Amino acid sequence: MKINISTSPDQENWDRFVLSHPAGSLLQSWAWGEFQSALGNKIWRLQILDEQQVVAQMLVIKLSLGFGKSLLYAPRDLLFNKLTPAHQQYEASKALVEKIKEIAQTEAAILFRVEPPISIGDATAIAIYKSFGFIPSKKNIQPKRNAVLDITPNEESLLANMKPKTRYNIKVAEKHNIKVVISKDIKDIDIFNRLNLETSSRNNFKSYSNNYYQKQLETLGQSGLMSLLIAYDGATPLAAILVSFFNKSATYLHGASSRRSGEKMASYILQWEAIKLVKSKGCATYNFGGVVDKQHPGWLGITRFKEGFGTHPTEYIGALELPLNTVWFKAYRLINKLRSI
Repeated sequence: MKINISTSPDQENWDRFVLSHPAGSLLQSWAWGEFQSALGNKIWRLQILDEQQVVAQMLVIKLSLGFGKSLLYAPRDLLFNKLTPAHQQYEASKALVEKIKEIAQTEAAILFRVEPPISIGDATAIAIYKSFGFIPSKKNIQPKRNAVLDITPNEESLLANMKPKTRYNIKVAEKHNIKVVISKDIKDIDIFNRLNLETSSRNNFKSYSNNYYQKQLETLGQSGLMSLLIAYDGATPLAAILVSFFNKSATYLHGASSRRSGEKMASYILQWEAIKLVKSKGCATYNFGGVVDKQHPGWLGITRFKEGFGTHPTEYIGALELPLNTVWFKAYRLINKLRSI
């Protein structure tokens, strides 16, 4: 077997491969690479080939760490051809790791972080990563534990499977005549950004920049992979969410709301309309994003909100890191440890 690595695949073949993989997600799509490029992040689309057959592929993103250093990052990383035998997967992984080390030399990268689409109980897959020198990361960029809803049942069944309070709150929003609009105007991202500023101030957390959300909606929206939904009380926007859809799976990526939205349960009807929208697009699951357990009391409210729709938790193994520069990697971990004290 002769392994070659291509850094210049075409869009059609790239997405065809991602869509053929059960774990192929938006985060490995061509459009996600375009979004990262729009943010100013350098990317590599790596395809591992045996002759002309694609064995595996992975999108890699360069993220700055400051001090002239960077990390290389692959969200929901390596996707294998389902017909590739285990020994060939190992050889392909080995070739890929060597390519990453080569890239790291020119990009001053001190580590390679991955977040595999692997369940927490997959000991075999974890062992393969460990054999290449990967260790558990102290930081997850993507949520490790997600709340996922099967949306294949009809609407009546979906409502019946919700918790009583969630169904009641949807009805409250309807009684208040809260209307949900699927925006077609990119300028409406300004509405989301205003609500997001209020949300982050109210809940004391740091969000992405306005430019991040605008570039995301521009890039993914143009590709038909994202919608902005806004809940209105008359002419007043109360809440807004950004929802993506790819490979029969939809994801609630970002949400924002005003203080008044809680009085009229705008967030509940907003999610219900999002579920109906992505169901009409042929999606089979709706991922509400990250949830936590009782050890993280600050997130229990949002976790209860997501669980109320009848979701079930899906847990991944979390982020893994491959040190690429021993001295700088140790310094990076020490700095992060001191920041958390």
